[in-house]
Amino acid sequence: MAGICFLLGFVSVLYFLGIWRMTGLSSKFPLVWLLLGSGFFLAGSFIYFGIEIPVWFSGLIGIFLGGFLLLLVFSECLIISAMRQKEVKNLDYIVVLGAQVRGNVPSKSLQYRIDRAEKYLKENKKTKVVLSGGKGEDEGISEAQCMAEELGRKGIAFNRLLLEKKSRNTEQNITFTIPIIQQDSKKDLKELKIGIVTNGFHIYRGSGIAQKKMQCKVYGIAAKNSRFLQVNYLLREFFGVMKDRLLGNL
Repeated sequence: MAGICFLLGFVSVLYFLGIWRMTGLSSKFPLVWLLLGSGFFLAGSFIYFGIEIPVWFSGLIGIFLGGFLLLLVFSECLIISAMRQKEVKNLDYIVVLGAQVRGNVPSKSLQYRIDRAEKYLKENKKTKVVLSGGKGEDEGISEAQCMAEELGRKGIAFNRLLLEKKSRNTEQNITFTIPIIQQDSKKDLKELKIGIVTNGFHIYRGSGIAQKKMQCKVYGIAAKNSRFLQVNYLLREFFGVMKDRLLGNL
């Protein structure tokens, strides 16, 4: 058992180093893998050296970990299931959720979303797009502006692009997008069909928040994401889902 804990600790630390090498620490979440690895090493050491833990304390840890794992597995099933949604054609609007911009250049995650939006817009000529994302402190331009410039270069007409430049998170992406769509469409939201474009792991939360706030037909349109980073994204998304459930956004 100690050997398994040490192996899991080594894999967790190695995964953290891989993420660090690939993306740097633009997000602090990968530090969770370092913390998790330390936890495995500590547990392995306790087992290897035969250090006894009070029964009540080990029971408490067991209950907590068991409940956490059940919640994690249930949530991940929902997240992964949402990634497999079938694409719906001829939506009235699609909303591309913002992601990090490095200077004036989209991050890989954002580029995947832009590419997916481009494909949908070229296949569905009457659909308009809302590009949603503000400007962070370390970003040269807003995420919305970055997406608009990229789609313009790819041949998407600017009159199909609507920009939302104030949002800082997924909930704000949706909230600040609603009046833009209402003003442009002149229709009640309940009459519209709207797609949410984001990376696959983010579809469940993004479309769920949109469904609750917009009260219309909402469909997920999944963009690619890095295979190596998939596990990290899925774990991070679990905590995002829990946060938005607690805040009443989902």
